Amino acid sequence: MLPPGLKAGANVRPVGEDIAEGHAALPAGRRLRPQDIALIAAFGLTRVEVRRRLRVAVFSTGNEVVSPGAPRAAAQLFDSNRFMLTALLKRLGCEVSDLGILRDDRASLAAALKDASIRHDLILTSGGVSTGEEDHVKAAVESVGTLVLWRMAIKPGRPVAMGVIGGTPFIGLPGNPVASFV
Repeated sequence: MLPPGLKAGANVRPVGEDIAEGHAALPAGRRLRPQDIALIAAFGLTRVEVRRRLRVAVFSTGNEVVSPGAPRAAAQLFDSNRFMLTALLKRLGCEVSDLGILRDDRASLAAALKDASIRHDLILTSGGVSTGEEDHVKAAVESVGTLVLWRMAIKPGRPVAMGVIGGTPFIGLPGNPVASFV
């Protein structure tokens, strides 16, 4: 006998009401939210297979670039690309390592790129990929890895480099902030 005011079937959740049989409860590639964790628990699961976030190394390059807040000589400019790229990557759910500013030295660039390839899924740099005397990123990549693409027919953004270092993809973006953003 039901208490007064209740109808038969009220406050009952039939099996399959929320998710029809044969349909996915959570789509692949979804970033788990608190409600997704609750759904997993409601299924009685204590473990699910997930993938870790992509680890991305971000560098700026150039002797003319300094970090905001650091002393700046007349011929220098404050680095904005590293912060913009980091924010964009974090918005995509990546785990970002801000590895600072690499100076215009081919050997140290190559060493830093090779080291970053060991701990990251992607290396992303800005600056140093054009044809100037102090643009050493292209040569540094070629010395420790393989350059797959250099320069694209787009404006802004023509000096773009893509390659592989120790099995890790590399993308070298232009130093111009608008071109780097594009």
